[in-house]
Amino acid sequence: MSNFNQQGGRREPQWRKRRSQAGSGGNSSNQGDYSNSRGQRQGDRDGYRGRRQSEGGYREGGYRKNNRSGGKWQERSGDNSRNNRGDRRGSYRGQREDNRGERGGNRGFDRGYNRGGRRFNRDNRREERRDDRREREAQAPREGKHSYGVRDSRYRAKEWRHENEPQIPAGVKASDLDRESRAALSSLDPNNAEIVARHLVMAGSLLDVDAEEAYLHAKAAVSRAGRIAAVREACALAAYGCGKYSEALREVRAARRLSGSDSLRAIEADCERGLGKPEKALEIIAETDISGFELSDLVELVIVQAGARHDLGESDAALLLLDQFLENHPLEDPVMLARILSYKTDLLRELGRDEEADKVAEEIPEIPDTVAIVDLEEVLEADNPYVPSDLHGSRKPLVETADVLLIDLDGVCYAGTRDIPHAAAGLAAARESGVKFQFLTNNASRTPEQVAEKLKGHGIAADPTEVMTAAMDAVEILTQKIEPESKVLVIGTQALIDTVAKAGFEVVSKASEQPVAVIQGYGPEVGWRQLSEAAYAISAGALFMATNLDATLPTEDGFALGNGSLVAAVEHATGQKPFAGGKPFAGIYRKAAAHAGATKPLAVGDRLDTDIAGAVAADMLSLHVLTGVSDAKAVALAYPDRRPSYLGLDLTDLMRVHPGPVHQPTGAWTSGESAAFMVAEDGRVMRDEEPVDNGQVLSLEDYRALVAAVWDARDRGVFVHLPDLQVVREVETSASDAPEDDADTLEEGFVAPSEEAEENLDSAQQVSDENLQEEAGEEVPLPVDSEDQQLELLLPDEVDSERSE
Repeated sequence: MSNFNQQGGRREPQWRKRRSQAGSGGNSSNQGDYSNSRGQRQGDRDGYRGRRQSEGGYREGGYRKNNRSGGKWQERSGDNSRNNRGDRRGSYRGQREDNRGERGGNRGFDRGYNRGGRRFNRDNRREERRDDRREREAQAPREGKHSYGVRDSRYRAKEWRHENEPQIPAGVKASDLDRESRAALSSLDPNNAEIVARHLVMAGSLLDVDAEEAYLHAKAAVSRAGRIAAVREACALAAYGCGKYSEALREVRAARRLSGSDSLRAIEADCERGLGKPEKALEIIAETDISGFELSDLVELVIVQAGARHDLGESDAALLLLDQFLENHPLEDPVMLARILSYKTDLLRELGRDEEADKVAEEIPEIPDTVAIVDLEEVLEADNPYVPSDLHGSRKPLVETADVLLIDLDGVCYAGTRDIPHAAAGLAAARESGVKFQFLTNNASRTPEQVAEKLKGHGIAADPTEVMTAAMDAVEILTQKIEPESKVLVIGTQALIDTVAKAGFEVVSKASEQPVAVIQGYGPEVGWRQLSEAAYAISAGALFMATNLDATLPTEDGFALGNGSLVAAVEHATGQKPFAGGKPFAGIYRKAAAHAGATKPLAVGDRLDTDIAGAVAADMLSLHVLTGVSDAKAVALAYPDRRPSYLGLDLTDLMRVHPGPVHQPTGAWTSGESAAFMVAEDGRVMRDEEPVDNGQVLSLEDYRALVAAVWDARDRGVFVHLPDLQVVREVETSASDAPEDDADTLEEGFVAPSEEAEENLDSAQQVSDENLQEEAGEEVPLPVDSEDQQLELLLPDEVDSERSE
């Protein structure tokens, strides 16, 4: 690669620069010195010729080439070299014999000295050259990033770029980047991948706030990972966001060469519009193969196409394009519908058709707000810099921050056939506050009516319209993939058969009836014959659909085979992966929230791998309760894609405030009145500078602070050694300090329900207590609401086989 100096508006190649430095003492910018050095070299050549002539050389004496003698070399002294060869050989042998004895004793020393001398001389010459180079550099110091030699110029330029990158705040983590983009960076050096990921997070965060700064972060990522398609796409979006259309075009085309994807064709076409080439934009759209495009990509393409038509003065054609698209593609997603209707409104206003624009504006849906909630008051009150955490805080009860609760069933509302303490009371108080309910379950063996009836048996009021099952989710997915009234082979219970039939499909039970799709759900009667029929149909080309992929099913005897295990058998036999509904996929959460008309949903669950992972995938806030499968240790060691937003003990925490975690100047984390928790360098968790012991009992606020500290340490790559934990609402320091009853502890931070709600709570608790007495077969004392007795009610061997989440 050539290295350049600026001179007279021209760039001088590196080889010329080196010659000029050799003749002018390193000042390559002086043309006069270069001319003088050429004369000096001419004088050197003349001197060299003179020395050769004075020494006799091969021209004056010595040897010459005689073409007449076949090109052999002859000695010009007159004697033929071949005739004297024997004499010379004999003379040389005699001299060698004479010297052998003299050199024999000192052979080792002589050889070592000669070799060492040669090495010593070479080292001296190298040192002399280094000294000369340093002297020249001292006389004419290097300036600019391209003033170094060819060998080190690349490194110096790269180092200069990295030193001048925009600063990244300490709180920005690589884990904030989406999983797909992080996977694309896996080929990089880990340290470099970490920096690139953080630059991409900054670019995405600043794109709508400060597009120029976002562009600088994207360019810094490109300088480090220019061969990663995702990085070039991010740079294209940042350049497009700040109006650098030529730059955006270059990055879009680079990303397409690296990935082979046409996902940014709308951006490419709109950049051509921005450069004043609407015809080129239409040409790009016409050449685009949209067969594999998602609906969101099609929306962007039609908006750009309409804009190009408007730029050409064809406004009526632009409006017609939008209307035809809305007619052919019914948009249920509020974001996409708002996007296209907003553009149509702006276009009508620009044409002066304000009345039509007002009518279209009334049809624009309200876009759900999915921005994470940060307790700014708590941040402002802190005396130390704010450090973000995946754990959130709320100074209001959670029911006041959400408009719908997406509630898991088994492990949250009940435990098999047993009641969960405070579940009915917490939900009754939450319903009194006015928040809406949606009960979500992966159990595809029950209808919504059956689920609502079971909830009522546990003292929880529920309506069938408030229930969303995995079967309902899977069937809705199926309606988008096959034609109405198609034949569907159903493997599962009668509830799944009824759900499929209610959606308008023809239910069949044999592969010989040529079904278009197969849907498989859990059922105790499902066996080899049914699975084989499914395999026959799928091998013949039927679509494969599963209600959920839960590998295990908790029962009172342990973990039995879940629907996912049976689905895996069919998958292994056919080689076909199924489409799936239920948790942990985002679809069931989004459908339930849309069904309730919610914009601020809150998911509530006990399992990290299904309930919380699904909420994270759907970009929703979530509350984890410790009444089911995942315990406190599992929560603290959870990966980012399974971390809940809030932590509680049971459903009464819906009515409580949640102090957020605060990072102290010492590096420790606190929450409310908790102790200070931090993770030491060796991975031990410290509580007020004392290690946390195995089985230690923590208050709920201590638990939150510990989780924030462990999450922060794991994000920094620390391997955490965490013992088993027990969490209670308040740690009783002594018997005298213990509250008289649990009602006192409930009052602290608990929003009291109205009188009517209290009556509901009392009746719900009475039903719960009667059920406990019936199951025991004898009178048992009513449980006091202490944490130890709560844990006794949730022993693993008491979980019923009906549990299926």
